[in-house]
Amino acid sequence: AEQTFLNAGPLLVEASEGEGGAALAGFTFNVLLIARAPLQLFQAVQTSILPHLTRMRASGETDPFRRSVNLTLAAIAAFAACVALVMLAAGPLVMDLLFGGEFDYERGGLVLVSLGMGLYLAAATLNQALLAHGRAPQAAAAWVACAAAFALFLLLADFDDRVLQVEIAFLGAAAVLCALLHTLYRRA
Repeated sequence: AEQTFLNAGPLLVEASEGEGGAALAGFTFNVLLIARAPLQLFQAVQTSILPHLTRMRASGETDPFRRSVNLTLAAIAAFAACVALVMLAAGPLVMDLLFGGEFDYERGGLVLVSLGMGLYLAAATLNQALLAHGRAPQAAAAWVACAAAFALFLLLADFDDRVLQVEIAFLGAAAVLCALLHTLYRRA
């Protein structure tokens, strides 16, 4: 499901855009690097979250468990807000400096991906909490449903701006995933 979130956008852009598809897919990939780079960094943190939460869950430490999850979510929210503000203030310039190319990076789309990245990281944290609670099947169902909805939106919606379509789909799918996992977490 995670690979669908990160790779379906560029792949479907390439498949649907004919001759210019490869260049536009590369551009879309660059835009999604706003989400990819923090996810790569977060994976190191994520590997320590599950054992930590599992130990607290096994020992019945409910309050420290929730505080740990809430602290991680607050840190993610602060980080995502900072990234979104940077993208709002200087996103096109930063992306042009990093990647150049013949395409123009849209400020609004960069902010959408930044917010989606925050929601995605929050969902990954909630996923770890659900795994610690033994709710892997429910969490997996949420991931698969959201990944499928993301891919279907990319296939069925017909935006003139395919990059904007990917940006909106990423934010929407991350928001729904985060909401579903949060609902499951509250019930755990």
